[in-house]
Amino acid sequence: MRSHFFQDSAMASVGGSRFGPGCGWRRLTWRCRLWVGGVAVVFMFLAAAPAATPTTQWQRWEHQLTSATEYANPCTDVKVTVRFDGPNGQTWTALGCWDGERRFLIRGVFPTAGAWRWQTTCSDTNNSGLHHQSGVVQVKRADSKNALMRHGYLRVSEDGRLLVHADGTPFLWIGDTCWAAPVHATDEEWSRYVGNRKARGYSVLQLSIAPHWALDHAPHDLPPPFLSKLPDITRPNPAYFQRLDRMLALANDRGLVVMMCGLMETPDRYPPPAQIAVFSRYVAARYSSFEVIFSPGFDSPIRKAETLAAAGAVREAAPANLMTLHSGTGVGPEFHTADWLAFDMYQSGHNGGDRARQSARAIGMAADILALAPRKPLINGEAIYEGELGGAYDVRRTAWLSFLSGAVGYTAGINEVYRWTDKATTMMDVPSSDMVALLARVLRATPWWQLEAQPARILNQPRNRAAWMAFALTTDHTVGLAYLPENAELMLNLDGLAPRYEVLWINPATGESIPGHVATAASEVQLTAPDARDWVVLLAAPGRPAGRQVRQTLQQNALHDPPATAGIHFGLNTAPAGLVRKSPRDGMFSNAVYQGVPCILNENPQRNRYLYLDLDDRIACRGGVNRMRVEVRLQSDEPLENLQLQFDAPGPDQVAYTYRSISPTWLKREGDWGTVSFEAESPYLGNRQNSGADFRVDLGGGQCRIASLQVFLEKAMPAR
Repeated sequence: MRSHFFQDSAMASVGGSRFGPGCGWRRLTWRCRLWVGGVAVVFMFLAAAPAATPTTQWQRWEHQLTSATEYANPCTDVKVTVRFDGPNGQTWTALGCWDGERRFLIRGVFPTAGAWRWQTTCSDTNNSGLHHQSGVVQVKRADSKNALMRHGYLRVSEDGRLLVHADGTPFLWIGDTCWAAPVHATDEEWSRYVGNRKARGYSVLQLSIAPHWALDHAPHDLPPPFLSKLPDITRPNPAYFQRLDRMLALANDRGLVVMMCGLMETPDRYPPPAQIAVFSRYVAARYSSFEVIFSPGFDSPIRKAETLAAAGAVREAAPANLMTLHSGTGVGPEFHTADWLAFDMYQSGHNGGDRARQSARAIGMAADILALAPRKPLINGEAIYEGELGGAYDVRRTAWLSFLSGAVGYTAGINEVYRWTDKATTMMDVPSSDMVALLARVLRATPWWQLEAQPARILNQPRNRAAWMAFALTTDHTVGLAYLPENAELMLNLDGLAPRYEVLWINPATGESIPGHVATAASEVQLTAPDARDWVVLLAAPGRPAGRQVRQTLQQNALHDPPATAGIHFGLNTAPAGLVRKSPRDGMFSNAVYQGVPCILNENPQRNRYLYLDLDDRIACRGGVNRMRVEVRLQSDEPLENLQLQFDAPGPDQVAYTYRSISPTWLKREGDWGTVSFEAESPYLGNRQNSGADFRVDLGGGQCRIASLQVFLEKAMPAR
C-alpha cells in the first residue's frame, strides 16, 4: 500500500508521498521583465522569489489569482495547475479552482518547514492572470495541540493495516454521519455540533455534498449548489462552496477529519461520467489542502464508469488526499485492488432493524474483506443508527463487534443528525453518543492498533447470530478484548498465549467496571458475565499498562449512580432526559400545539396506533427493576381508560413477553387534558420492541395529543 505523506527527506522520488508521485528536485527558472524604452528585456535567474507569505506545517494555505479573461464556464474552459517545490526535493502538483467572477484559488498544505516555491501553468497560455504566476511560502514548524497539525494528515501505514498520521501515529476512526449538514446546518448549529463531537472523542465527520433529498427542503436563503441548470452539474456555485469551506475549516481546526461522499451522486444519481469528472475535479481542487477524504459513491451499487470518472478526477486535482468508496449495504469490494482506493469501507447497515443480520454483517463482511490481498485498512462506514430502526444498544453492539472483528474504524449515526432536522443539535446527545464516546476512551487506553480478530478462539459461539460474540488479541498476545451482546459466559481457547491474564468486565453502556477472576492460559477458559446485560471483557497480562489505563479512564467517566427517573416533553426542542422516542412505521407523530401546550399528534390514528419509548440503558437494562410507573399527559376525544401500556417483560423473545399489556392504574383529568398512569411489575427493559424500544403506549386507534411522559423506577439491589 502506498503511503500518501512525506515522512522524511529521503522520500522525494517515491510514488507514495503525501503529494503524489514524486519526480525529484528540479530547479525552477523564474522570469523578470524590465521595460526600457518600450523594449522588454528578460532576465533569467535561478531561485529568485518574491516576498514569501508565511504559514505553518499542515496549515491550510491559499492564494487568489485574478483571471485576465472571463470564461463562459470556468470549470470546463480553462485549467490552472500549480506546482509546489520544497526542501529536500519535495514536490507535488495540484489544480486551482474557480471562486466566482474572475477569481481563482490555489491551495496547499505543507508537510515540512522551509521555503516552498510555487508556479502556475494555465491551459490558456495567453491568460496573464493565471499563467506563470509564482511565489514563495515560508513554512514554520507546527506547534499545535490539534492532532492534524501536530502529527500531520492521514496516510496508510506501511503494513497496510491502519490509517496513521504523517508521523506514523495511529489514527482511531470514530465517525459520525451528518449527511445533510452542508444543506441544512446554520453556522451556530454547526459550531455546536463540531465542538460536541470533538469533546466526545469523535475523529471523523461524514457528510454528503448536496444530496437531492436534503435539497428538496433546503432553507430558502441558502445559495444553490449549482449555477448550471440541472441536471447539468458542470458549473458549481462558488457561493455554496464558500460556505462549505467555512464548515470544513472549522471541523479541521478542531482536529476532525471530514469525509465527503457522493461525488457521483450530487445532487441526483447518476450524471454522465464526463460531468461527474468536471464536478469531482472542482471539489477535489477546492479541498485538496483540507484534511478531507473523498468517496465517489454514497450508498451506491457498483457503477464502474461513474466511479472511475470521479476517482480519476480526484487523483488529478488532489493526488495527496485519501479516497475510499462508501458503497451500498452488502456491496462487495469491487475496487479493492485499485491504486486510488486507499482503504476499504463496508456498510454493515440497518438491515430493517434485524439484529441477527446487523451482527452477521458487522463480523462477516469484515472477515471477507480482510481476507483479500493486498491488505488495506478497513472501516465500517455505516451501521445501525439510533432512530427509526434501532436504539443505543444496536449502535454499541455493532461498534464493538466491528472493532473486534478487524475494522480499525466505525461510524455511528442518529436519525435527526444525519438528516439534520431542526432537532439535530438537541438529539446529538442521545445515549448512543455517550456509548460511542466510551468505546473510544476504552480503545485509546489500550494498544488498539495492534488488535487482530481471533474468532476461532471463541469456543461457544451461539447459533443465534444476534448473540454472536467477538474477540481480538494484540499481536504480542498481552492484551485481549471480547464483547458479549447477551451471553452468560464466554469460552476461550487461550492456549499458547500469555501464562495469566487479569480480567476486567466493562459495561459498555455505563462504563462501570468489575474485576474478574484471573484467567490462566489453557485450551478452555470460561469467563462468566456479571449479569444479563451486554459486557466487554478486557484481558491484560500482569504488568501491562492497558489494564491500569483502562481502569483509570473508566473511574474518571463511569456512571456509577444512575437516576431512577426519566422524562420527555414532546413538541419542544429539548434534549432527551433518559427517554428517546422511537418512530417505527406504526408510531409516527407530528409536532402540534393544542390549547397553548406543545405536543405531538398521531394524525393517522389507525396507522399510528403506538407511542414507542426507549429508556436509556444507563438507567436500567435487562432487569434490576422491581416496578416501573409510567405517567402520560395527553388529550384525546376517545376514552382514556382504553389505553394500554405494553412493556418488555422477563421471558423469552416472544410477543407475549416483549409486549406484555397492562391497563391504567389511575386517571386524572384537567379540563381537556388527562394524565394516565401505569404500573409495570419487574420490567425487563431489554430493547426488544420495534426499533429497540422498551415499552409502548397503545392509543387504541384514537387520535391523541401527547404532551409529556414520565418514568419512575423502583430498582432492585444489583445482583453480583
